[in-house]
Amino acid sequence: MRKLLSRQIVTEQGIVEGSLTFQGDTITAIQPESLNEAEGSEAWAILPGIIDIHTHGGGGYLTNYLANSGSIDEIRKLSRFYASRGVTSFMATVSLWSEEKMGAIMSGIADLVHHEKMPGAQILGINLEAPCFSLKKSGAGFMTPQWMPNPSRELAERFIEAGRGLLKYVTLAPELPGAQAAIETYRKAGIQVAAGHTDASSSQMKQGIEWGVRSVSHAGNAMSMIHQRDIGVLGQLMLHPEVMAELICDFIHLSPEFIQLMLQVKGSDHLCMIADASELAGLEEGVYDTQPRPVRLKPNGRVVVEGSDVLCGSSLFVIDGLRNLTSALHLPLTEAVKMSSLNAARHFQLDSRIGSLKPGKQADLIVIDKEFHVLETIVQGRTVYRQNDKIERNPAITDLKIG
Repeated sequence: MRKLLSRQIVTEQGIVEGSLTFQGDTITAIQPESLNEAEGSEAWAILPGIIDIHTHGGGGYLTNYLANSGSIDEIRKLSRFYASRGVTSFMATVSLWSEEKMGAIMSGIADLVHHEKMPGAQILGINLEAPCFSLKKSGAGFMTPQWMPNPSRELAERFIEAGRGLLKYVTLAPELPGAQAAIETYRKAGIQVAAGHTDASSSQMKQGIEWGVRSVSHAGNAMSMIHQRDIGVLGQLMLHPEVMAELICDFIHLSPEFIQLMLQVKGSDHLCMIADASELAGLEEGVYDTQPRPVRLKPNGRVVVEGSDVLCGSSLFVIDGLRNLTSALHLPLTEAVKMSSLNAARHFQLDSRIGSLKPGKQADLIVIDKEFHVLETIVQGRTVYRQNDKIERNPAITDLKIG
């Protein structure tokens, strides 16, 4: 049994000053207590562990591991790296490549998860952010039509088979021919579908929602926006409370005002913070000769295709988004934490087990200081990271720094 003290234990019911106790992998009690000046002074806050449902890498490691080291051990190391950023569970996000390569990556990750527990953040499932994109909104400098087929029932079934029960989330453009059959196939298999990398009109997005789309991938990016005569994907997202919006809250992909607008229109219960982090997240600024194109990590954390201003992922994390929302936008910590943890758990029907701090739930939690530095990450009652632990970066990527 272990007991933690803090003046801010963030629960669904509000902030508790006192203690949180867990035994094994389960929270057993959260008790209000009056703490003296010394007690709980280091633990500025105890939060539910971050659940990141859309993230590609960090520390030089990549979920598309076949494009990097080629070794599945890269996923284990990424799990450790994510724990250092307060992530206790995540969706391993597979990004655009050939169908054969994406299938092999999904099967490799599924085999790993089925046979062992991750050393840090746990993998909840696979997020397939590919391949049925609009060419107009392919994003990140990708102009590879040979990798972007139209959706179909048959293609969806092949991806479901490759995922070996771990495919939980898919992004596609609902305006493409064959989208209805694909969406219905995924939904029948219990897989959530997001609209993303889409140039859908208002009516096409509305139809996608009727077919089963229930979220929008990195809202505000790589999608049709509001026009006074056609409100596009963004407008339909705002009109439909049942559709969740992923938000990258790094203040690079989205302006603070855009996030404020989404909070006013959708409310914090229908927003999910994501990192959409690239393998460069957590590395030094500079130019990296990565494949399929070199990228630049700028001092402000912006990652762009070298020689352009095209964004290709983030170098910041959800914990940075929490800091931004609470310090710059003055969002209450209780509301921000819904966006970093609980809403993701609810979307994938995991909230009876994870996503908030409550007796009986899994002991997935983080201890932070007032600057939102992670002091400790606890997953299933086990400490997987402490501040000042040495976290290895991937030398295969750090060695690609060319400027």
